[in-house]
Amino acid sequence: MILCALAACRAAPAPPRRPVVAIVGATVVHPEREGAAAEEPGANIIIEGDRIVSVGRDPPPAGATVVDAAGKWVIAGLVDSHVHFFQSGNLYTRPDVVDLTGWVSYARETQRNKARLPATFKVWLASGVTSVVDVGGPMWNFEVRAAAERTPAAPRVKVAGPLVSMVSRPMLELDDPPIIKVTSPQEAEALVRRELARRPDFVKVWFIHQPGDDLAAQEAIVKTVGDLAHAAGTRLAVHATQLATAKAALRAGADVLVHSVFDQVVDEEFLALARKRNVIYIPTLFVGAGYGLALSGTWTPTDAERRLADPEILAAMGDLTKHPAADLPPRIVELMRNPPDASPFAAAMASLRKVWDAGIVVAMGTDAGNIGTLHGPSVFREMALMAKAGLSPKEVLLSATVNGARMLGLDGELGRVEAGRLADLVVLDGDPLVSVDNLSKIVRVVRAGRVYDPDELLRSL
Repeated sequence: MILCALAACRAAPAPPRRPVVAIVGATVVHPEREGAAAEEPGANIIIEGDRIVSVGRDPPPAGATVVDAAGKWVIAGLVDSHVHFFQSGNLYTRPDVVDLTGWVSYARETQRNKARLPATFKVWLASGVTSVVDVGGPMWNFEVRAAAERTPAAPRVKVAGPLVSMVSRPMLELDDPPIIKVTSPQEAEALVRRELARRPDFVKVWFIHQPGDDLAAQEAIVKTVGDLAHAAGTRLAVHATQLATAKAALRAGADVLVHSVFDQVVDEEFLALARKRNVIYIPTLFVGAGYGLALSGTWTPTDAERRLADPEILAAMGDLTKHPAADLPPRIVELMRNPPDASPFAAAMASLRKVWDAGIVVAMGTDAGNIGTLHGPSVFREMALMAKAGLSPKEVLLSATVNGARMLGLDGELGRVEAGRLADLVVLDGDPLVSVDNLSKIVRVVRAGRVYDPDELLRSL
């Protein structure tokens, strides 16, 4: 008989049991499915650790944390595919557009945005947005991504570095500019190589074409950027809001158009190029209107913004009305006397249905951080406009979940409520397939298996 040492014979300790959450009695929404299969009533979602292990009739395991979702609807976590953390959404965040640095310096505004980052993360989660894509900012964008990775109460964050730009924005530079002008393919290459060293999720070009610019020379710059990005396994995102520049961007290798075309309704040539490139198209319908409302002093919060936006930003949005006209820039005085039409760009609205019907992937994105477009609840303004432009509630939800996951590069992990996927979910108190307005009726948010109460998140800011 062979005897073994006590230490060698002792059984290995069992691995620690991962926390289990059961969301019970919900109607699970599957916008990727057709007909009646798009809703699965009376379902239980069992989550172990950060993953869904079953969706259906399995009862909650013993010891599970149970979330009673009877009479509620569950969707995959929303994705905002176009945000900017270096901007706050308030009146002071783009001094290149309106100079209010006499009230709040840009250095102070930037420092506030950095210090307020944990609160901004919570605002996104409270709004049901469990993932965002920051498509361009200073080099400290990479610190934002790292901070989100180590912070439980934060969305998943993908980032691009400084925008490779056709124009300069000196008022935004400080010591870490978000926008860097290049004038040749060689300058573009040097900047892109510096960014690629930080392993960006995207490389972004700010394709601004002004009268007298050589469009072919600009397209060559975009192609240089795209070729370098693709060689490194990184996607190319392009800001190109004119039909001519959007076509040039697609010819040059764009993987993502981060805005609609704003100046004209898209044509068949554009649609063919977009299909050929298998591009992702992000409409950003509200952002232009947001500027007009905020800078004319007519911006007012929606109910969702009153509940879910950062209260610091909300408090600052009415600052123009607190100063006499003599203290305001002349441009602001004129806008306040004659408020502009705050409707979204008509061409962008008219193009959205054409783009969708052409089979091009549309991902919901807000351009949050720009003046008047607040982090978090601005998604509800954006999705309401997408519905107004002709998408059904189901299509809008698809753009913000399944297609958002594709923008993240995580379409096998997120975007659907299925076993095996990461447990990023939203519990709603209304059917999102009846009205997109119900997407703001958030009861609970699940991020990587952790359950959050949106009101508690806001109270903790």
